[in-house]
Amino acid sequence: MGKDFDLYRPSEEHDMLRESVRALAEAKIVPFAAAVDEEGR
Repeated sequence: MGKDFDLYRPSEEHDMLRESVRALAEAKIVPFAAAVDEEGR
């Protein structure tokens, strides 16, 4: 069981990382996206 369980761990960690990055992007980038577009940065 130990070996089989380890096969699933990377994808679970990847999903958690992806969700964290998405949350960070939504919190930090999205609010400024319109201003950046308007200013052409």
